[in-house]
Amino acid sequence: MSAMEPINTHVFPLSHEPIEDWQIIPPASAGGPDAVGSVGLEGPAASAGDSGTSSSVELEGPAASAEASVTTGFAELGTIGGAEYGLWEMSAGAMRDIEGDEVFLVISGTGRIEFDEPLRDPIELAPGSLVRLDDGMKTRWYIDGTPLRKLFIAPGEG
Repeated sequence: MSAMEPINTHVFPLSHEPIEDWQIIPPASAGGPDAVGSVGLEGPAASAGDSGTSSSVELEGPAASAEASVTTGFAELGTIGGAEYGLWEMSAGAMRDIEGDEVFLVISGTGRIEFDEPLRDPIELAPGSLVRLDDGMKTRWYIDGTPLRKLFIAPGEG
């Protein structure tokens, strides 16, 4: 992409894939906006997330299909001054993540990020929200009814 080739970030196509097993937050644990306490980085799934292996917890029925439906999409658009920029999108639902250094601007959708490590107050996400995440932060993302799409800027890979 060059300065002469504008794109419409709202409709730019992203190919979605299901989240990984360690990123799944079971619906009973997701809690929603009124949940109290920390979930997501305890028990069998925590060791799965920390080691990168699949969780030994298997769900069946509607809970399993709800979890399987959470997807993310990504498109790297280019680089500038050694930094990469692109689009990232998450479908409605909940997931955990371990962040890399980035700054992002929410383009569409709403939700929130909760922080497990370091412990911080949640951040509400809406179009126009500008957020900075640090490498290694352990987070939980909760996205409302429509997908959340963001434009990100992150350090380039050396």
